[in-house]
Amino acid sequence: MKNFSLYRITVIVIMFLKFVLQLYIFNKTHNNWDSTSHQKWEQLLKKQAIEYREKALKLEGLMIKVGQFLSTRADIMPEVFLKELADLIDQVPPVPAEVSKKILEDEWGQPISNRLSQISDKPIASASIGEVYKGTLKNGQEVAIKIKRNHIDKIIRTDFKALRIVLWITRTCTKFGKEVDTKALFKEVVSIIGDELNYYKELKNAQNFQKRFSHSQDYYIPQFFEEFCTKKVLVMEWIEGRKVTELSFLKKHQIDHKDTARRLFQFFIDQLLDYGMFHADPHQGNILITKEGQIVILDFGMVGDISRDDAKRIRKMIQGFVLDDYQLVISQLEDLGFLLPKANKQKLQTLLKTYVDMYLEEDITQLDQHKVEEIFNDLQEIVREQPIQLPAEFAFLGRAASIGIGVLTIIDPKIDFIELGKPVVAKWLEDTDDDRGNIKMQVLKESVKPLLSLPRNLNSYLEAPHEQRKSEERRQWRQFDHQRYILLIISSVCGFFFSSLLLFVSLIFSFPLLQSFMALVTLVFLIATVFSFIIHKRWVKKLDNKF
Repeated sequence: MKNFSLYRITVIVIMFLKFVLQLYIFNKTHNNWDSTSHQKWEQLLKKQAIEYREKALKLEGLMIKVGQFLSTRADIMPEVFLKELADLIDQVPPVPAEVSKKILEDEWGQPISNRLSQISDKPIASASIGEVYKGTLKNGQEVAIKIKRNHIDKIIRTDFKALRIVLWITRTCTKFGKEVDTKALFKEVVSIIGDELNYYKELKNAQNFQKRFSHSQDYYIPQFFEEFCTKKVLVMEWIEGRKVTELSFLKKHQIDHKDTARRLFQFFIDQLLDYGMFHADPHQGNILITKEGQIVILDFGMVGDISRDDAKRIRKMIQGFVLDDYQLVISQLEDLGFLLPKANKQKLQTLLKTYVDMYLEEDITQLDQHKVEEIFNDLQEIVREQPIQLPAEFAFLGRAASIGIGVLTIIDPKIDFIELGKPVVAKWLEDTDDDRGNIKMQVLKESVKPLLSLPRNLNSYLEAPHEQRKSEERRQWRQFDHQRYILLIISSVCGFFFSSLLLFVSLIFSFPLLQSFMALVTLVFLIATVFSFIIHKRWVKKLDNKF
């Protein structure tokens, strides 16, 4: 059944609608958060995580890829989610060995024994796109053989259709969907995951990283045997190592976990804050460490790219935080495409400064998992309340960064990101920017800004309480109206999908009476859905004109 397109799409979409409705109802029925509410919330999340994991292992495909992403979000995801989805990293159900070996022979166009003297009876690792076998070439070289899963192309294409429906519902029925360019995000997902299905692309990506880190002693990219690689098969040298997050392995071989975290942090920084290609899927299953302490990077199917201009803007934005220049921060966010045209830049500057000052006043020296989670929650609150969007081209950059933070906090729970970042910022302080001059000179300029902005800040301080109360009251009424419309839309959409499913069943089994009844019910729910969308759209338009 899992290869049946309609079945896959129906299961995925209904599960998504179910999760959204459960979360919505819970938040509406639990206005006051106490220990009991928190416990019930944890139970609900655990139930959803278990259901998602079971569905993902059953259906495989894109659901496993998304689950793997969620399981690595140690920075912001609840611990209950991490525990339940951890099995999706490298415990995906394997394809029967004879099926994968038949694919290998078809791709090579000859018996396996012509090229290999030995191959493992079962896969060493099984992932969402491919499986890895251990083998030995005729010359005695031990290799890892990555073989694409059977029918995975068809499964992923079907899941893309389900994802399109999910994103359409998100865009139409939720505030989050209106803040994010879901159409562009969908194209980005299709492009990146589509490249991951083509092993030739992964080979070229790996060769790019090999050149980039060829002079490094800290990182190693396995060598590929290009003559044995095809669109469905990759052959690379075998590396003995364990997951970088296996602390017992680090301790056994006397590898300093803090130094390992530092070196891995530098690997992420070199990619994510510089132009060029970056690894977009750096979870712990793709990062090994040898007993000598060398970090091995695997799986280059999912990569992203940062332009030179965007890399400069990201650095400038970070420099703005360092120099307490929030006007520079906002201008770079605008240039990067994060701000919508109606954004109140002055208000955003004030919000960012308030949050940063608040964290600094707490004398933060370590960004542990709980503190990172708190920061991300605050950032999400700003995004919900302000006209901010996530450009599609940065979706996978943010994904890679969040996965990286999750991995680092596992290796070193007390990791000090501020201390690790000082050498990076110090190097920037020595650089000369093209259009703003040397950063050290800016420090002197910044020192006089508080005096110049004193009258404006004093006036803002006096007016803030009254305006804040009025704004909060308006916001709460708008949120109430919005939630009421969303509940109506979700109910209509759920009714339409369920009645459509029953209508489909009645057509298959030829029940004339049931067909007529379900056709009428489906039509009623369709009309209700369209009507709900229309009145909600008018409400949104009226709200936009008002503001």
